[in-house]
Amino acid sequence: MITVTLRLAQSLRCILADAGNEQPEVLTVEVEPGTRIREVMHALGINPLLVPMVVRDKQKIDITTPLDMDTTLTFHGPLAGG
Repeated sequence: MITVTLRLAQSLRCILADAGNEQPEVLTVEVEPGTRIREVMHALGINPLLVPMVVRDKQKIDITTPLDMDTTLTFHGPLAGG
């Protein structure tokens, strides 16, 4: 098993809370090596459409990326400006 620390951006946490899926800012999950980020989202009840950007080591990565070592990921919710 590998340990994945997840940081959920406030924009995503607000959307999840409104949908009845309140999550902490930081959580840790254990997954099998090779688990894709998308699968982690599904396990937490997070629709991948709500996470347009995932960051690892200050670089954007795709949700189809398999996880192969302990890591920290940041999930960012939809971004808007005006």
